[in-house]
Amino acid sequence: MDETIEILSGVRLINPLSDFDDIVDIAIDRHSVKWIRKASGSPSGLWLIPGLVDMHVHLRTPGYQDAETLETGLRAAIAGGVTSVGMMPNTTPALDSLTLTMEVAGRGNSLGLAEIEPIPCVTAGRRGEHCVDFEEFAESGITCFSDDGSPVESSTALSDAFQRIAAFNGVVIEHPEVTSLAAGGAVNLGLASTETESPGIPESAEYLDVKRCIDILRNSNNSARLHLTHLSSPESIRLAHQASLEGLRVTCDVTPHHLALNEGEVIARGPVAKMNPPLRSEESRKMLVGMVRDGMVSAVASDHAPHPACRKNLPLSSAAFGIIGLETLLPVTLSILGGEAGMYPMDIIRLLTTAPAEILSKEPPEIAPEKKLNMVLFDPEHRWTYSSTFSRSANSPFFGRKLTGKVLRVWFGRELYREGEFVFV
Repeated sequence: MDETIEILSGVRLINPLSDFDDIVDIAIDRHSVKWIRKASGSPSGLWLIPGLVDMHVHLRTPGYQDAETLETGLRAAIAGGVTSVGMMPNTTPALDSLTLTMEVAGRGNSLGLAEIEPIPCVTAGRRGEHCVDFEEFAESGITCFSDDGSPVESSTALSDAFQRIAAFNGVVIEHPEVTSLAAGGAVNLGLASTETESPGIPESAEYLDVKRCIDILRNSNNSARLHLTHLSSPESIRLAHQASLEGLRVTCDVTPHHLALNEGEVIARGPVAKMNPPLRSEESRKMLVGMVRDGMVSAVASDHAPHPACRKNLPLSSAAFGIIGLETLLPVTLSILGGEAGMYPMDIIRLLTTAPAEILSKEPPEIAPEKKLNMVLFDPEHRWTYSSTFSRSANSPFFGRKLTGKVLRVWFGRELYREGEFVFV
């Protein structure tokens, strides 16, 4: 046999695109899958899944390279099994021009790590007022837009965006927030704000903007798409789901940290667990988990938001919002949705691969003969302590915790990562 062929024996292949879930032997060479056959021996206990698509990642370039560089962010992605990242535009300057967006994405993609899917601004400078040149972006194949970190405040601008992006099946990814209700807030309005004596952010600050955006889309009377990101309120998800049942093209995602943690975390841990939207009550957290289980949520995304210690080690009211999440995306999601919610692995992996790929209008990842390598070898039973990161920042409430499930190897075009190290074979 050709010495470049490697056989992965007895792996559980979970392939959402073909709805395949079985124990197989799979042969690969340096760049592609050669064949897949029914396993000839005992199961290894390991899973083989497509590379994850994380549609919400902050790579902090340009402007905040003290928090993350393109290389550190994309290495963290690969270490977490993520081979495609949706790059958010809240940088300095903001990614509101085709030239800057393509330059940053090109530099990232030249590293040969995870692939960047650029998501430029909806409005110039992310100021929520005047729309960018959507048509110029679309001519270059970019059809997803977001002012993430801020909502599209002008309803006129949002309506204009929907009218224009409908022509090329575009999508607006909205950061749902009524800024007048959230202004000055640091934690969830409720137990967290009482216990920490900090200004609170009510759930209504999120779901009222969800309602506004859906109403604008409905009144636009076109085929534009609206994606509502990092939802933390059950009412937000209910509104999004109802809109989709009406026939509106509305999708939404949740984060692993909003599924796994409640506001008690920020009470106990302080700024390391401060995020926007904030961690909510235990009642809301449980409802979110149930809504994902019931098929009301379209995708799971990390909202990877790195910050250096100098912006996190501050009083709660002035510390930066956000946590890193690329390397914990898979184990935390599987632990909550598989353990607490009792979901099947196939349905969970779909939320992390084909579903976000569809929202981003990118080719879904697949493991199939003659396909370019894009896959992750994962041990679902491996217990490990999250104690180091490839990210430039370490702002995670999961640091120091025992997690179950670990990425062992990652291939994207070729093998990139093996047992904690980058190999580039």
